[in-house]
Amino acid sequence: MEAKDQDSKTGSESQPESGGGANPMMTGMGMMKKMMAQMGSGGEGPMAMMQKMMGQMRNQQSGEAPNPMQNMMGMCMGMQAEMLNAMHTTTTMAAFATPELHALFATWMESLEGEALAALAQQGEVDTAALASQLKISEASAIHLVAQLATKGKVHLRAQAFAAPAN
Repeated sequence: MEAKDQDSKTGSESQPESGGGANPMMTGMGMMKKMMAQMGSGGEGPMAMMQKMMGQMRNQQSGEAPNPMQNMMGMCMGMQAEMLNAMHTTTTMAAFATPELHALFATWMESLEGEALAALAQQGEVDTAALASQLKISEASAIHLVAQLATKGKVHLRAQAFAAPAN
């Protein structure tokens, strides 16, 4: 069966782009299709994508450079390692994610949202580092929390660029 025939199956398991993701193989296939689309292969298949990448690498090389096939293999191995790491992390987390834990997490997130909204109401404008400190969470978690609140229309975001450090 050709790859294009496999794409026509129904159900979330065979539709990686629809967020089904139950089948790691189909998730990987979906990622590969997206990578191929980004490379502009036009759906010609993996060999066409490799040839295009090789051509791009030849155009970028100058003088004595490493073998382009070694660079290609390094890139492919790096992508595969990232995919395997992501699949391992997801599988590990899913093994411990019971319905009770999902409910507890949702309750905790609602509580944090309430605390964040209260802090914003009291202080007006707060940066994410100060909010994280006040909520006793990491700044990355505070950024995620504020982004969720913005998605729900509960807060408005303002972005500010930082000056680059002097070398």
